[in-house]
Amino acid sequence: MHGKRVLVVDDDHHARFLLGALLDHAGYTVVPACDGRAALTELHKRRFDAVVTDYRMPFLNGIELLRLIQIHYPHVPVILASGSLPLPDEPFLSDCRPFGWLRKPYDNNLLLELVRSAVERQSVICKD
Repeated sequence: MHGKRVLVVDDDHHARFLLGALLDHAGYTVVPACDGRAALTELHKRRFDAVVTDYRMPFLNGIELLRLIQIHYPHVPVILASGSLPLPDEPFLSDCRPFGWLRKPYDNNLLLELVRSAVERQSVICKD
């Protein structure tokens, strides 16, 4: 997965660092962002193969960020992660579906598999 860029968004510095280190160790290029606004700034600067974002954050929460990414960057898969994540069938989520969901604390292998799947999906879309 060398060269594949993942945006990691979490307002918790420790969580952001640990997730970034895990993805970096797996060969991804990781760009951190401390909240949804910072994530949008990073998305405007460069292309990303996937986004992993916390659900509860100040300024823009994960759902708001997901909606904006789907509007402005529709081919970028978004994975939501949180200890307080709503269920995927919540009515207010009917108009936006993330690529994947993870509950914290998440299983590292499951996270890596989900990111790998998202990045591979992105690669297929970009080739068309």
